[in-house]
Amino acid sequence: MSDLCPDRLSEVATRHLQVAMELRATAWALAAAGLRAFRPEWTEAQVQAEVRAQFRRASG
Repeated sequence: MSDLCPDRLSEVATRHLQVAMELRATAWALAAAGLRAFRPEWTEAQVQAEVRAQFRRASG
């Protein structure tokens, strides 16, 4: 990586951050979809609160 100039490193880091954010959004959406399937009686607010709680527990 030492042959990468600072501008290129910044581009790479920006891209990695973008990918990480997209993966997080996908994981959030999948967790919410799973909760909706298993708990159809829950409101959207309940689903989102549980997804938040799951993400907090996972980050530990």
